[in-house]
Amino acid sequence: MADFSTAIHKLEFDKILDRLQQLVTSEPARDLAAHLVPMTDASLVRLELNRVSEAKELLIVEGVAPLGGIKDIVPALKRSTIENHVLTSRELLDIASTLRASRTLSIFISKRRKDYPQLGELASGLFSDKILEYNIVECIDEDSRIRDSASKDLKRIRQDMISTAEILRKRLASILKRISEKDFLQEEIITTRDGRMVVPVKTEHKNHVPGFIHSSSASGATVFIEPAETLDLNNTLTELQLSEQREISRILGELTVQVREIRPQLEPAMATLAILDLIFAKAKYSIEILGNPPAITDRMQFRLFQARHPVLLQRHRREEVVPMDLELGGEVRTLVITGPNAGGKSVAMKSIGLLVLCAQSGLHIPAAPESELCLFESVFVDIGDEQSIENDLSTYSSHLLRMRDILLGANDHSLVLIDEIGAGTDPAEGGALAASILTELTSRGSMTVATTHHGMLKAFAHEAAGVSNASMEFDQETLKPTYRFRFGVPGSSYALELAKRLELPLPVVNRAREFVGGEKIKLENLLTELERQSQEYRAQIQQVSSERDRLNSLVQAYEQKTKDLRHELQLIRKQAVEEAKEIVRGAQSLIERAVKEIRESSSDKTIIQSARESVQQMRRKVEELSVAEPPTAAQDLQVGDAVRARDASQDGEVVEIKPPFATVLIGNTKLKVRLETLQKVSARQGSAAGTVGSSIYTPEGKTEIDLRGMFGDEAIAQVERFLDDAIVAGLHRVDIIHGKGTGALRKRITEFLKTYPHIKAFRLGEWNEGGSGVTVVELD
Repeated sequence: MADFSTAIHKLEFDKILDRLQQLVTSEPARDLAAHLVPMTDASLVRLELNRVSEAKELLIVEGVAPLGGIKDIVPALKRSTIENHVLTSRELLDIASTLRASRTLSIFISKRRKDYPQLGELASGLFSDKILEYNIVECIDEDSRIRDSASKDLKRIRQDMISTAEILRKRLASILKRISEKDFLQEEIITTRDGRMVVPVKTEHKNHVPGFIHSSSASGATVFIEPAETLDLNNTLTELQLSEQREISRILGELTVQVREIRPQLEPAMATLAILDLIFAKAKYSIEILGNPPAITDRMQFRLFQARHPVLLQRHRREEVVPMDLELGGEVRTLVITGPNAGGKSVAMKSIGLLVLCAQSGLHIPAAPESELCLFESVFVDIGDEQSIENDLSTYSSHLLRMRDILLGANDHSLVLIDEIGAGTDPAEGGALAASILTELTSRGSMTVATTHHGMLKAFAHEAAGVSNASMEFDQETLKPTYRFRFGVPGSSYALELAKRLELPLPVVNRAREFVGGEKIKLENLLTELERQSQEYRAQIQQVSSERDRLNSLVQAYEQKTKDLRHELQLIRKQAVEEAKEIVRGAQSLIERAVKEIRESSSDKTIIQSARESVQQMRRKVEELSVAEPPTAAQDLQVGDAVRARDASQDGEVVEIKPPFATVLIGNTKLKVRLETLQKVSARQGSAAGTVGSSIYTPEGKTEIDLRGMFGDEAIAQVERFLDDAIVAGLHRVDIIHGKGTGALRKRITEFLKTYPHIKAFRLGEWNEGGSGVTVVELD
């Protein structure tokens, strides 16, 4: 099995394990969390990540899982196999509690197995024995005392004990009254010594009270005497107490035998309970960090998007931890990170190693869902100074020893992390040795990430095959690090700029520039200018991209609205035609009746014929309404023409033609319409239509909606309308306020959001966003 112990310590993975130990509910699971190690089997890692994903979804939907009552009963189960060994009442109560927890959790998951198949498969290994669980609870109370009802004999014995003790107290009270009149007593009380009732007598009168002396006080002034008159009663009470103990031992022994019989089934179920407890702890951790399961790839490469340092998320708010994007593998196997001190180089490198350890341990990582990771058989880390006076090791010597260990063990399935490679010695020689080490690791196929200040390594990373530069962004105006990771670009150390900013004497800084030399200054200035331009271009690209997304969203929204309006107009027209036909049918019926009356009255036939012609004329007019106007040929339309879309009631003006589409201005709104659906109208009609543009629907574009106080169906309808408006308005994020309460409304909202087609992701709010009373939705 691979040894990750050094990496776990150096990368502070143990702090994540500490958090997991706080999130579990049982000691067995706490022990598992404390000894959690990365796995190297891809199928096992994928299975564990899937289980955690299911547990996370279950917790979000249900709010909680029944994990209480799991006890560490493995030692008791092992002792139960010893011949004639009797488990204590406390141990038996713990076994009953664990049986109940196993039964409850098994039922809880089995009811949801269809939605959570991986958890269901794991929970199938749980075991329950309702008979033993019932027997233990019926015999032992919550304080670990054996109940009177545990057996008929025990109940009888305890009743006899109560009656005997009562008789004994009355007898002793009589004796006390008698001898207290003679001033023989130290105190008028009845006490016990060695389980027998006695009275305190003054030492000088001990021979005046017949009985057995059990002990004396520390001062010697009092002796505790069991009067001779009560010896038989005390003996009887003692015998009853012994009988009680024998009966209790018999009851516990029978329960122990029952435990021994189910031990082969209960021990593996106990292990399954601990594993499930740990999985739900991992799910809680994923909810805390807004984690996602990375895709595990068989190729030796990884891609991280919006990745954050997990330990920093435990100390800081999410928005305070700067995310990074990184791809490594394929042709590029080695990454050289440069930049100023305290700029985040080491944190970025540690983040990579820590995310790998998390994923291989079955933990979700704080990164975007599309992130991918490969599995490593070993992780080598050289971080920190381990110089030793006792072992005669300097800083550089200790680094060299670790380099030797890395070169002895690294292969094409290794991740190597080296902080400040080549430091601690002559820069020229240290840089040359560092370049040689990186070349060797690259040739082996190891994934290597190294940080450095050596200028020659920047050129080496630019020219060497399989090696790439990276840097940490630096704000040119404030001369402060932004902690943003940049792939493919070397960074400057900004040593002289920082010295000037921190107000070192200007002559000293200028003299330093002269010592550095002109070529070095030119290179640093080039890197500085490159970074400045890169920041400007990146800001412009981000602005253009945001504007493009907004315009695309608006175009899609307008096209959808046009389609909806066209469909609505078709329905209205069809309804109007049907209504008109119905009117004609009614008119014809009336005329037929009139004709009948005229015929019966022998009226003139010309009147009848005239009435029929009127009806036919009305029918033709109605039918003309339902016949679509012939479309205008595309070549007949020009910019400026007044047009009307097929099945539309509003006219507009053509402002642009790009076959097969034309852009039409209706009021203040531009619509993109296919040419074959347009019909040219007269200028008079077109000008008249220009006044109807204000009727076009415009969404409000609110960023949040408050559903508190609403019921399920009403809330769902409001959310659907709210999300539709948000998409048309081009919003990327909205908040749904549903309150905490019983969680029923949150559950309905969650189920609906899963079915809504334009959602990129959704989550519960963080503590400063409203917590579990708010659902944050990211729109696609």
